[in-house]
Amino acid sequence: MDADEYEGKESRLDILGRTASGTKVNIEMQVNALAAMGERSVFYWARNYADLKRGEEYDQLNRTVAINILGFNLFDGSKYPNMHSCFGIYDVQTGCQLTDKLEIHFLELLKFKSKNVKEMNRMEKWAAYFSPSTPDEELAEIAASEAAIQEAMEVEDVFTKDEVAKRSYEKAEKFRRDQAAQLRYAAEEGRKEGEAESLKKAVAMLKKLKINKDLAITQIIETYSLSHKEASALVNSNW
Repeated sequence: MDADEYEGKESRLDILGRTASGTKVNIEMQVNALAAMGERSVFYWARNYADLKRGEEYDQLNRTVAINILGFNLFDGSKYPNMHSCFGIYDVQTGCQLTDKLEIHFLELLKFKSKNVKEMNRMEKWAAYFSPSTPDEELAEIAASEAAIQEAMEVEDVFTKDEVAKRSYEKAEKFRRDQAAQLRYAAEEGRKEGEAESLKKAVAMLKKLKINKDLAITQIIETYSLSHKEASALVNSNW
Protein backbone atom coordinates (compact mmCIF):
# COMPACT_ATOMS: atom_id res chain seq x y z
CA MET A 1 0.00 0.00 0.00
CA ASP A 2 1.56 3.26 -1.14
CA ALA A 3 1.94 6.13 1.29
CA ASP A 4 -0.53 9.02 1.16
CA GLU A 5 2.32 11.53 0.97
CA TYR A 6 5.62 11.54 -0.92
CA GLU A 7 7.70 10.88 2.19
CA GLY A 8 5.01 8.93 4.03
CA LYS A 9 5.40 5.37 5.29
CA GLU A 10 4.30 2.48 3.10
CA SER A 11 2.41 -0.53 4.44
CA ARG A 12 3.44 -4.07 3.49
CA LEU A 13 0.74 -6.60 4.25
CA ASP A 14 1.01 -10.39 4.43
CA ILE A 15 -2.54 -11.23 3.35
CA LEU A 16 -5.37 -8.80 2.66
CA GLY A 17 -8.74 -10.30 1.88
CA ARG A 18 -12.39 -9.33 1.70
CA THR A 19 -15.33 -11.45 2.83
CA ALA A 20 -18.57 -11.79 0.89
CA SER A 21 -20.19 -9.26 3.26
CA GLY A 22 -17.49 -6.66 2.50
CA THR A 23 -15.42 -6.99 5.69
CA LYS A 24 -11.72 -6.42 5.04
CA VAL A 25 -9.32 -8.78 6.81
CA ASN A 26 -5.56 -8.29 7.10
CA ILE A 27 -3.57 -11.27 8.36
CA GLU A 28 0.02 -10.69 9.41
CA MET A 29 2.50 -13.25 10.74
CA GLN A 30 5.51 -12.25 12.84
CA VAL A 31 8.05 -14.81 14.04
CA ASN A 32 10.42 -12.46 15.83
CA ALA A 33 9.45 -9.86 18.42
CA LEU A 34 8.89 -6.37 17.03
CA ALA A 35 8.88 -3.11 18.95
CA ALA A 36 5.53 -1.30 19.00
CA MET A 37 3.64 -4.27 17.53
CA GLY A 38 0.37 -2.83 18.83
CA GLU A 39 0.95 0.54 17.17
CA ARG A 40 2.06 -1.20 13.96
CA SER A 41 -1.18 -3.19 13.81
CA VAL A 42 -3.30 -0.08 14.44
CA PHE A 43 -1.40 1.74 11.67
CA TYR A 44 -2.03 -1.07 9.18
CA TRP A 45 -5.67 -1.32 10.27
CA ALA A 46 -6.17 2.43 9.75
CA ARG A 47 -4.66 2.31 6.26
CA ASN A 48 -7.09 -0.43 5.29
CA TYR A 49 -10.10 1.19 6.92
CA ALA A 50 -9.77 4.72 5.50
CA ASP A 51 -10.68 4.06 1.87
CA LEU A 52 -13.59 6.42 1.26
CA LYS A 53 -13.80 7.90 -2.22
CA ARG A 54 -14.91 11.45 -2.95
CA GLY A 55 -18.62 11.85 -2.26
CA GLU A 56 -19.00 8.71 -0.14
CA GLU A 57 -20.46 8.89 3.37
CA TYR A 58 -18.81 7.62 6.55
CA ASP A 59 -21.41 4.87 6.95
CA GLN A 60 -20.01 3.34 3.74
CA LEU A 61 -16.75 2.48 5.48
CA ASN A 62 -16.34 -1.29 5.68
CA ARG A 63 -15.73 -3.26 8.84
CA THR A 64 -11.98 -3.92 9.00
CA VAL A 65 -10.31 -6.72 10.95
CA ALA A 66 -6.60 -7.23 11.66
CA ILE A 67 -5.31 -10.65 12.72
CA ASN A 68 -1.74 -10.88 14.03
CA ILE A 69 -0.27 -14.37 14.42
CA LEU A 70 2.80 -14.03 16.64
CA GLY A 71 5.71 -16.35 17.37
CA PHE A 72 6.42 -14.41 20.56
CA ASN A 73 4.53 -13.10 23.58
CA LEU A 74 3.35 -9.54 23.13
CA PHE A 75 1.66 -9.35 26.53
CA ASP A 76 3.00 -10.41 29.93
CA GLY A 77 2.01 -14.06 30.33
CA SER A 78 1.59 -13.77 34.11
CA LYS A 79 -1.01 -11.02 33.68
CA TYR A 80 -2.49 -12.06 30.33
CA PRO A 81 -2.24 -15.85 30.03
CA ASN A 82 -4.78 -16.29 27.23
CA MET A 83 -3.43 -17.05 23.78
CA HIS A 84 -6.07 -14.95 21.98
CA SER A 85 -6.85 -11.29 22.60
CA CYS A 86 -9.23 -9.02 20.70
CA PHE A 87 -9.31 -5.21 20.79
CA GLY A 88 -11.87 -2.63 19.75
CA ILE A 89 -12.90 0.91 20.73
CA TYR A 90 -14.80 1.06 24.02
CA ASP A 91 -15.69 3.59 26.68
CA VAL A 92 -13.24 3.07 29.56
CA GLN A 93 -15.95 3.41 32.23
CA THR A 94 -19.00 1.66 30.82
CA GLY A 95 -17.47 -0.63 28.19
CA CYS A 96 -19.87 0.79 25.61
CA GLN A 97 -18.60 0.02 22.10
CA LEU A 98 -18.17 3.06 19.85
CA THR A 99 -18.19 1.09 16.60
CA ASP A 100 -17.94 -2.56 15.57
CA LYS A 101 -15.92 -1.68 12.48
CA LEU A 102 -12.60 -1.93 14.33
CA GLU A 103 -11.35 -5.34 15.42
CA ILE A 104 -7.70 -6.22 16.08
CA HIS A 105 -6.74 -9.75 17.12
CA PHE A 106 -3.47 -11.13 18.47
CA LEU A 107 -2.75 -14.85 18.54
CA GLU A 108 0.34 -15.53 20.69
CA LEU A 109 1.46 -19.03 19.70
CA LEU A 110 3.84 -19.44 22.65
CA LYS A 111 0.80 -19.36 24.96
CA PHE A 112 -0.91 -22.20 23.09
CA LYS A 113 -1.53 -25.14 25.40
CA SER A 114 -2.01 -28.46 23.69
CA LYS A 115 -5.14 -30.42 24.56
CA ASN A 116 -7.22 -33.26 23.22
CA VAL A 117 -8.18 -32.49 19.62
CA LYS A 118 -11.83 -33.24 20.35
CA GLU A 119 -11.81 -30.46 22.97
CA MET A 120 -10.26 -27.84 20.67
CA ASN A 121 -12.33 -25.10 19.10
CA ARG A 122 -11.59 -24.00 15.53
CA MET A 123 -9.20 -21.21 16.54
CA GLU A 124 -7.21 -23.58 18.76
CA LYS A 125 -6.89 -26.03 15.88
CA TRP A 126 -5.44 -23.30 13.66
CA ALA A 127 -3.08 -22.26 16.46
CA ALA A 128 -1.92 -25.87 16.74
CA TYR A 129 -1.35 -25.96 12.99
CA PHE A 130 0.82 -22.82 13.11
CA SER A 131 2.66 -23.84 16.28
CA PRO A 132 6.05 -25.47 15.59
CA SER A 133 5.69 -27.63 18.74
CA THR A 134 2.66 -29.61 17.50
CA PRO A 135 3.59 -33.25 16.74
CA ASP A 136 2.86 -34.63 13.25
CA GLU A 137 0.46 -37.22 14.67
CA GLU A 138 -1.62 -34.50 16.31
CA LEU A 139 -1.57 -32.40 13.13
CA ALA A 140 -2.94 -35.36 11.17
CA GLU A 141 -5.77 -35.75 13.69
CA ILE A 142 -6.54 -32.03 13.54
CA ALA A 143 -6.57 -32.06 9.74
CA ALA A 144 -9.00 -34.98 9.75
CA SER A 145 -11.40 -32.88 11.84
CA GLU A 146 -11.00 -29.56 9.97
CA ALA A 147 -11.27 -29.53 6.17
CA ALA A 148 -9.64 -26.10 5.76
CA ILE A 149 -6.56 -27.20 7.73
CA GLN A 150 -6.39 -30.38 5.68
CA GLU A 151 -6.35 -28.24 2.53
CA ALA A 152 -3.66 -25.97 4.00
CA MET A 153 -1.46 -28.97 4.81
CA GLU A 154 -1.89 -30.36 1.30
CA VAL A 155 -0.85 -27.04 -0.23
CA GLU A 156 2.12 -26.84 2.15
CA ASP A 157 3.14 -30.34 1.12
CA VAL A 158 2.96 -29.35 -2.56
CA PHE A 159 5.17 -26.32 -2.02
CA THR A 160 7.83 -28.15 -0.06
CA LYS A 161 8.12 -31.49 -1.86
CA ASP A 162 7.05 -31.37 -5.49
CA GLU A 163 8.25 -28.61 -7.85
CA VAL A 164 6.13 -29.90 -10.77
CA ALA A 165 2.99 -29.96 -8.61
CA LYS A 166 3.91 -26.53 -7.26
CA ARG A 167 4.01 -25.04 -10.75
CA SER A 168 0.72 -26.74 -11.57
CA TYR A 169 -0.85 -25.32 -8.42
CA GLU A 170 0.47 -21.83 -9.17
CA LYS A 171 -0.90 -22.06 -12.71
CA ALA A 172 -4.32 -23.11 -11.39
CA GLU A 173 -4.26 -20.28 -8.82
CA LYS A 174 -3.37 -17.73 -11.52
CA PHE A 175 -6.28 -18.98 -13.64
CA ARG A 176 -8.62 -18.69 -10.66
CA ARG A 177 -7.44 -15.14 -9.88
CA ASP A 178 -7.81 -14.14 -13.54
CA GLN A 179 -11.35 -15.52 -13.52
CA ALA A 180 -12.19 -13.56 -10.39
CA ALA A 181 -10.70 -10.37 -11.88
CA GLN A 182 -12.71 -10.78 -15.08
CA LEU A 183 -15.85 -11.42 -13.09
CA ARG A 184 -15.30 -8.28 -11.01
CA TYR A 185 -14.77 -6.31 -14.21
CA ALA A 186 -17.99 -7.67 -15.70
CA ALA A 187 -19.79 -6.85 -12.48
CA GLU A 188 -18.55 -3.25 -12.43
CA GLU A 189 -19.47 -2.75 -16.08
CA GLY A 190 -22.91 -4.22 -15.49
CA ARG A 191 -23.59 -2.12 -12.40
CA LYS A 192 -23.51 0.99 -14.57
CA GLU A 193 -26.67 -0.34 -16.15
CA GLY A 194 -28.23 -1.80 -13.02
CA GLU A 195 -27.88 -4.88 -10.82
CA ALA A 196 -29.90 -7.18 -13.12
CA GLU A 197 -27.73 -6.31 -16.10
CA SER A 198 -24.62 -6.78 -13.97
CA LEU A 199 -25.67 -10.31 -13.06
CA LYS A 200 -26.44 -11.23 -16.67
CA LYS A 201 -23.09 -9.93 -17.89
CA ALA A 202 -21.28 -11.81 -15.14
CA VAL A 203 -22.95 -15.11 -16.08
CA ALA A 204 -22.25 -14.50 -19.78
CA MET A 205 -18.59 -13.90 -19.01
CA LEU A 206 -18.33 -17.09 -16.97
CA LYS A 207 -20.00 -19.09 -19.73
CA LYS A 208 -17.53 -17.66 -22.25
CA LEU A 209 -14.67 -18.91 -20.07
CA LYS A 210 -16.08 -22.44 -20.54
CA ILE A 211 -16.05 -23.32 -16.86
CA ASN A 212 -18.62 -25.70 -15.38
CA LYS A 213 -21.87 -24.48 -13.89
CA ASP A 214 -20.97 -25.39 -10.31
CA LEU A 215 -17.89 -23.18 -10.39
CA ALA A 216 -19.89 -20.40 -12.06
CA ILE A 217 -22.48 -20.58 -9.27
CA THR A 218 -19.71 -20.41 -6.64
CA GLN A 219 -18.17 -17.34 -8.32
CA ILE A 220 -21.55 -15.58 -8.46
CA ILE A 221 -22.20 -16.32 -4.76
CA GLU A 222 -18.79 -14.92 -3.74
CA THR A 223 -19.06 -11.78 -5.89
CA TYR A 224 -22.69 -10.84 -5.28
CA SER A 225 -23.38 -12.43 -1.86
CA LEU A 226 -26.39 -14.31 -3.24
CA SER A 227 -27.78 -17.48 -1.71
CA HIS A 228 -26.99 -20.78 -3.43
CA LYS A 229 -30.60 -21.03 -4.58
CA GLU A 230 -30.58 -17.52 -6.09
CA ALA A 231 -27.21 -18.04 -7.81
CA SER A 232 -28.26 -21.43 -9.20
CA ALA A 233 -31.47 -20.01 -10.64
CA LEU A 234 -29.58 -17.10 -12.19
CA VAL A 235 -26.91 -19.28 -13.83
CA ASN A 236 -29.40 -21.90 -15.06
CA SER A 237 -31.66 -19.28 -16.65
CA ASN A 238 -28.80 -17.46 -18.42
CA TRP A 239 -26.44 -20.33 -19.36
